[in-house]
Amino acid sequence: MDKQKSLQDKFGKLFNTITSIPKKLADAVEERLKEPSNLISVQEGLLNFERIEEDVKRIQHDLKAGGDKVLGSHLILDDERNLMEIKTYTERGDKTFVITVDAEVKRITNIPSDVLEELKENGRVELSLK
Repeated sequence: MDKQKSLQDKFGKLFNTITSIPKKLADAVEERLKEPSNLISVQEGLLNFERIEEDVKRIQHDLKAGGDKVLGSHLILDDERNLMEIKTYTERGDKTFVITVDAEVKRITNIPSDVLEELKENGRVELSLK
């Protein structure tokens, strides 16, 4: 009887380990993406607006490689908080997740005039990205 219970415990632990692997992988990808040094567009507080698309493509590629379905991304520039956020929406199974990568931004270069105007007027800009 003890062997059967022990075997059931081992199978239970194995099942829990196997079912937790996708979450652990997703968490590891998310942690890597959160590191500001991984952003091509932001270097030492300087945001090069023209390079944001490269970061978004890399983030989406990494999430797809992890098995997620990417639904889309949003770029948020917040002048009051000196912050840039890239929010990527994914679907895994029947659940939807938001992965946020952010960086402190002190200055911006190569920003389109319409985006700059909105940032000056509202202090915040949100753009939908592919």
